[in-house]
Amino acid sequence: MTTIEYTPPPTVKEFIKHYRPSELFMDWVLGPVGSGKTTGIFFKLIYMAGLQAPSPIDGIRRSRAVIVRNTAPQLKDTTLKSWDYWFKDGQAGKWYATDKNFVLRYGDVECEVLFRPLDTPDDVQRVLSLEVTFAILDEFVEINQAIVEALSARCGRYPPAKDGGATNWGMWGASNPGAESSWWYPMLEAPELLPKDQDLPENWTFFKQPSGFADGSPKYGGLWAENLANLVPYKAFCNDYYINLAKGKTPHWIKQYIEVQWGYALSGKPVFPMFNRDLHVATKSLIANRGRQLVIGYDPGLTGSAFVLGQYEESVGRVCILDEIVLENYATDRAIREKLKPLLRTMYPTLEVLIVPDPASANRSQGQSGSSVMLELKKHFAVKEDTDNTLESRIQPAQHYMMMLTGEGPALSIDPSCVRLIRALVSGYRYDQIRTQDTVKDVPAKNAASHVADAFTYLMRYFRRGEERAGRRIESAKDKRRFQRPGRGNSYMMR
Repeated sequence: MTTIEYTPPPTVKEFIKHYRPSELFMDWVLGPVGSGKTTGIFFKLIYMAGLQAPSPIDGIRRSRAVIVRNTAPQLKDTTLKSWDYWFKDGQAGKWYATDKNFVLRYGDVECEVLFRPLDTPDDVQRVLSLEVTFAILDEFVEINQAIVEALSARCGRYPPAKDGGATNWGMWGASNPGAESSWWYPMLEAPELLPKDQDLPENWTFFKQPSGFADGSPKYGGLWAENLANLVPYKAFCNDYYINLAKGKTPHWIKQYIEVQWGYALSGKPVFPMFNRDLHVATKSLIANRGRQLVIGYDPGLTGSAFVLGQYEESVGRVCILDEIVLENYATDRAIREKLKPLLRTMYPTLEVLIVPDPASANRSQGQSGSSVMLELKKHFAVKEDTDNTLESRIQPAQHYMMMLTGEGPALSIDPSCVRLIRALVSGYRYDQIRTQDTVKDVPAKNAASHVADAFTYLMRYFRRGEERAGRRIESAKDKRRFQRPGRGNSYMMR
């Protein structure tokens, strides 16, 4: 028998066990990154599924849940991986890969769990036509009001009356805070800002974890950050994880993702305010290391595209940006043939080359052949694909290098010939606002600076992830402890 032992953080435990019997409930938990929120929304499902009334036909407690995430890559790379860590195919139930459904079984419980993205109108329509017991929103601040309200009406529709019907049903979710301009902020923390004709729903309950910096002091009301024992360095009452995480981050990022505070609007502001021309631009031309790999960030586009060429110095921990190519009206095959390959032959003839393109390149067609950008690149170069195209995954690595110093100077050094990139980082790459029905989202504007800046961020993400992988290998060599998963079976235990 498999026993999954889970001890929730204090706030998450309250969140898990809260509900309203025989009534639609909506429970939301906010917290810093790494605080155990996502795991908490899964185990709330375990708890709620166990409270469903048994079927009068066969005694099975049946329920159905849909777990939604804003995009398919986010669902695949974060939500599903977290689920699979706890609930293994063949142990906790059965995974149906084609439909992206997991049938969870333990004791007398059978819960069908549907994993669904919200990328397109068709995706949304499919979700809003479901009949479920529960709806679960991972990173709920990214999901707009209309979808939340419509999805709530799909809860409590399963199981059918012949199986006893739904005896408890509802919606819940976990997230980091978003921007104060979003619909979620007044709904959760500032009801006085709601429209005069709208009241705070009585069936909403809000849980908020302490700051990642909470250290038991009076400043934090005597509270400690949660889930610390599961974060490097794996010690309770030790904030080193969050202290290290904050290094190289902007105050805006720290406020939202560590201190659990809602962010402010960034519209019109540079994406990289920490970029310093005097510090980050070399005073003379940089020389490529002939024994080191040349990595090229690529942002494709028919109206505009860019390559940014760089190398990583492992011994120092520094990124050197050596060159740029910024183009208009060049398909990928033509850009490679007429611009990139001539530059490589002239300036970098002996270097091993790796391309790190926009993750959307696998789906984008360019050139007369009609093949995808990714396939076109692979005809000529080694390519490292990435499925994560979230803004956070690209901005943070660049911020990290801009805010770090090595023993030999700044961790980012740009050749003075990269004038388009430098101009973009100084001020051209700026935030703009995208408005939907109920929220305002700050994203970098698509302008003359965005292609070269995006190519730069793909490159920086690749280097930063390489650093992180190397760091994990070192930690693994030092730490011989291993997580022991219990044997097979179907039981569940929460402490």
